[in-house]
Amino acid sequence: MHPHPEYPTLLQFDLLSAEAEIEHFFTTRSGGVSTGEFSSLNLGNYSDDDPVAIFENLTILARMWYMKPSDFIIPHQTHGSRILAVDDNFMSLPLSQKNEILYGIDVTVTQLKNLFLCVTVADCVPILLYDRVKGIVAAVHAGWRGTSDRIVEKTIRFMQERYSSSASDIIAAIGPAICMQHYEVGHEVVDIFRERDFDLSLVSFKNEVTGKIHLDLKEINRLELLRMGILPKYIEKTDLCTYENPDLFFSVRRQSVHCGRMLCGIMLE
Repeated sequence: MHPHPEYPTLLQFDLLSAEAEIEHFFTTRSGGVSTGEFSSLNLGNYSDDDPVAIFENLTILARMWYMKPSDFIIPHQTHGSRILAVDDNFMSLPLSQKNEILYGIDVTVTQLKNLFLCVTVADCVPILLYDRVKGIVAAVHAGWRGTSDRIVEKTIRFMQERYSSSASDIIAAIGPAICMQHYEVGHEVVDIFRERDFDLSLVSFKNEVTGKIHLDLKEINRLELLRMGILPKYIEKTDLCTYENPDLFFSVRRQSVHCGRMLCGIMLE
């Protein structure tokens, strides 16, 4: 990843930056108007921050592309694996109805242009997908629940079935999230992964002091992308950890749930 050349408060992926037909971004903490634990560019619509400040932050972001906040499709994620195709029918609905439909969605997919598909994160894994042949983009929010529910597989299959995508044409970018060193989970979480046939041997370790298991959520999702047929050369995974970089990122594990959220987005131009 690298800072956006024009907007240094944003980060971009090297692989996606090389593609002329799309725009994308990953926000950092800086550049907004929120204060306290939400300081300063909090884009978590459903956080405890002042809604006026959140909207002002989104407006600041939208202005970078001469766009409106309504051009950013931001689901109300619930750590599930439900997918929404953002099409003309959805875009024609009144705002209240759109918000109703976006509740419980953790993946959005579209072939419409000039709309940013977004996910909000503060430790969970954001994944952006771009089918460079069919012209399809997707934004995926993968916490441990979504990951264990094979959210990557479901998204790729959705793109294949609805848009005839080929996995070998898809570019995937895995953004900043909590790293294995700081992501300890209970045995019940490990059991769920094992019950669902995940091989955790290379993506986990046991902390001998605490007895807790640590998981590498980013790497689990990278392996899922490979399993679904995405080519290794088309996958970019950042090493940036949200927990370890308090100046750059919000982190639920570091700050509690009462903290801001980053936004990660992708758009077809």
